[in-house]
Amino acid sequence: MYLFLSPHFDDAVLSCGGTIARLVAESKPVTVRTVMGGVPTLEQIPETPITRDLHRRWDRGDDPIQARRQEDEAAVKGLGAELVVMSVWLDCVYRRSRLGEALYPTEESIFGEIHPDDEAGRLLPFVILPQTEPIYTLYAPLGAGHHVDHQVTRNWALKLREQFPWLALEFYEEYPYTEDAGAVEAALSHFAAGWRLEPEVVRLDEAHVAAKIRAIACYESQISTFWESVEAMEAATRRAMWDAAAGSFVERYWRLL
Repeated sequence: MYLFLSPHFDDAVLSCGGTIARLVAESKPVTVRTVMGGVPTLEQIPETPITRDLHRRWDRGDDPIQARRQEDEAAVKGLGAELVVMSVWLDCVYRRSRLGEALYPTEESIFGEIHPDDEAGRLLPFVILPQTEPIYTLYAPLGAGHHVDHQVTRNWALKLREQFPWLALEFYEEYPYTEDAGAVEAALSHFAAGWRLEPEVVRLDEAHVAAKIRAIACYESQISTFWESVEAMEAATRRAMWDAAAGSFVERYWRLL
């Protein structure tokens, strides 16, 4: 199985949708595992600047998280992959300390460091994947953009590699955070001591790119966050994927040696 760890209800498709489409076209078994896939109750949602802002931007009715979950299902299944949602862990904007305080109440905090009281940050890296899921290659976020949940998921992947040294581990560059100059280089600095990474590109044809764009379009709640329209999303995504040196569309990865 080719397993893609997606911190949220969109990351794997945004960053790896073309690769997923290519693997599926080659009849490879592909699964996307959404890590922070829990749906909080109304009582669990803290009243903070970041939750108010996100729910306003998502504009998906009375249950925006469930709506995002449905978007993810449509996108992943549209690519022909299997979807597994981990319902234990909530998005960082909903996580609280044992005293009930919001751990990440602002936009600045979700792009900062992992809070020392964050149980997801402390416990998730020690979760073992089921032995019934033989993995050929594990794909995990590199940490571009420094989002807390991406850091937690990256740390989990590194711990899995420690436990299973034979595991092929690829870190994907997170789109659209990769549009920020220096985001990838900053993420790579995390691996400066003790880890060796080798850059790789996956070449994609038009069918793979088109499939990815159709999948991204399923995330209606996210379009307005990153782009002015679906058309703007397609144009920006195609620009980001085009590699002049390769002469083709690509998605970029870093293989852990």
